[in-house]
Amino acid sequence: MLTQLPVLTKTAVLAVVPLLLTLAVIQVLIKPARRIGLVDRPGGRKEHDGEIPLIGGLGMAIALILSVQLAEPQTLIGLNVLGGIALLVVVGVLDDFLDIRAKTKLLVQAIAAMLIVLPSGVYITHVGDILGIGNISLGPLALPFTVFAVVGLINAVNMADGADGLAAGLTSTTVVWFIACALVVGNQSMALDLVILLAVTVGFLCYNMRTPLRHKAAVFMGDAGSMMLGALLAWFAIQLPHSSTALPPPPPFAILWMLGLPVLDTVVLMIRRMLQGRSPFSAGRDHMHHIWMHAGFSPGETTLLLMLLNALIGLVGFAGWRSGVPEWALALGYVGLFAIQASITQHAWVVSKWLKRHHCARTPQ
Repeated sequence: MLTQLPVLTKTAVLAVVPLLLTLAVIQVLIKPARRIGLVDRPGGRKEHDGEIPLIGGLGMAIALILSVQLAEPQTLIGLNVLGGIALLVVVGVLDDFLDIRAKTKLLVQAIAAMLIVLPSGVYITHVGDILGIGNISLGPLALPFTVFAVVGLINAVNMADGADGLAAGLTSTTVVWFIACALVVGNQSMALDLVILLAVTVGFLCYNMRTPLRHKAAVFMGDAGSMMLGALLAWFAIQLPHSSTALPPPPPFAILWMLGLPVLDTVVLMIRRMLQGRSPFSAGRDHMHHIWMHAGFSPGETTLLLMLLNALIGLVGFAGWRSGVPEWALALGYVGLFAIQASITQHAWVVSKWLKRHHCARTPQ
């Protein structure tokens, strides 16, 4: 439908239309969600006020699918990707109703990951030149490692959904760096698809993120939204190393830097919980956003600060790639960043107390 339009015009259309569609679809879904009980009720670890409709993920999915149809034939998002995220959204909505067992969700995530990656034939085939001796190939492990990575990122974004606007905010900062990568290597189709994803995410944030004009979230994305965003981030992350034939594409560890906090936080906490003899998927209040909120930062402040930090981490990966930093140096730097994250998590209470003193000293009484 947009074939004859100039690139800048297509980009503008594919930014505005998904945004407006997301706003409209979510608004339409709010009342039916309240009527059928598709809401998140406070209690236990949930400290929000009142019943919040869990239709943000469903609204984003509908807007994304409609926008992709508008973008044909330029879009790279095929039926396999749409089918995978549709499966995740359906199961996510059912989980919000029925509280599906973690093992069942994990199986569905693996099936969705295979739906997404198998038809494309594009896998994570190597982990980069992390030793300075050439790319280290995964060989026959490429497909299972790719599925594992997709499932891992789905859960990383899901676990980041702990403060208003956080999961979508972190996703949007990563998407901005991915758009920059696609533009640098000249892959306009991927850039346009990423613009659609960014616009849909921003549309949801208009209902979910706390601002001076909105003091609490009007809707939540639920598992449907966080799993969908995680799967799409994973798909683009897998595609990026194969996105250019003219220029060297971003290497795996540059992409890891751009994926930022959700991956770091989730991997550190999963390892920590397993060392404690707990399930890696068990709930807890030791995520990065909990540290900031325990220190007295509001959910809105926490989201903005972590979005900024995520953007800065992504900048390291993007700038390192563009300036020709060796892959082994990017990998070594990432290991250092991982160690810092692990130390912060291990000493969460001390870090939280230090942040609280610093925050209180700057906050007018």
